[in-house]
Amino acid sequence: MELKNLGEFNFIHSIESDTIYDPSTVVQGIGDDCAVYKVTEGYEQLVSTDTMVEGVHFSFQYMMPYDVGYRLMTANLSDIAAMGGIPRQVVLSVASPGHIDTRILEEIYRGVKEQCQHYHVNLIGGDTVSIDGPMVWTITIIGEIPQGKAVLRSGAQPGDVVGVTNYIGYAATGLGSLSYNLDGYPMTRIGHQRPEPQIELGITLRELGVHSMNDISDGLSSELNEIAKSSRVSIIIDETLIPLHEETYKLAEALQTNPLDYALLGGEDFQLVFTAPKELSQALENLGSITLIGEVIEGEPVVQSVTKAKEIRLLEAKGYNHFHE
Repeated sequence: MELKNLGEFNFIHSIESDTIYDPSTVVQGIGDDCAVYKVTEGYEQLVSTDTMVEGVHFSFQYMMPYDVGYRLMTANLSDIAAMGGIPRQVVLSVASPGHIDTRILEEIYRGVKEQCQHYHVNLIGGDTVSIDGPMVWTITIIGEIPQGKAVLRSGAQPGDVVGVTNYIGYAATGLGSLSYNLDGYPMTRIGHQRPEPQIELGITLRELGVHSMNDISDGLSSELNEIAKSSRVSIIIDETLIPLHEETYKLAEALQTNPLDYALLGGEDFQLVFTAPKELSQALENLGSITLIGEVIEGEPVVQSVTKAKEIRLLEAKGYNHFHE
């Protein structure tokens, strides 16, 4: 059935079940003018909003509707992970053309709900409106963190080591294989379609005492520059240490591109990049999913890298930018 025939309120009623996964934090969920939720004593609140536009952030050519909802939730959860926080509640707003089949919307919601269920996050409200253009999905997420413990971009200090979680350039590799219709990239395609937020690692890193952190949504180069500028420090990394998946090297060879570009410029991995006191190096490496790739030094707020040929080059903030031509 088309959305315009079902109607906004009937559609909301059709998806409002199975939305509360931690009832201990909710007083009133979907169904009133506002939701009411409980705040944990001794914690501060985190709030972030992300919007995904059809044709800009996702395409049904490369992913199923379920994947769209899954990925939308991951993007929001990743913001909480980057602060070392605990996700609690979300509200979701949808702007959709009236001719859209409600089964598509229901599948997107299913992706959202399954991620919410996995991370014990409650869907407590939102809005649905009709538009003439492409679909627009916006989630606002609310999280918590112990008072004074939020890990900011501005905390990097000279002498820190720089680390990343898991593989970088993973999602861009998957998108590249889909764009060129190339077979043989099963892992990175999943990384593009259904990326996972690093909630548990974010909490672990915060508890270990890292100084700064950022999630990798716009490319490693861009995220490192954000830390350098916010912290007023210089960062230098070793390009040969950036963890790339074997499928990234495979795609780069097939397309005659530089494999590092997928990590530095690709984005949407939703991994974490952080800086930490050097004395934590062994503890960080013992986590098994951490790679140390550089250090923080005194100087102008810039990011440099040492190439395989031992040359030093400037890394500009050239990750994905919605307003860059």
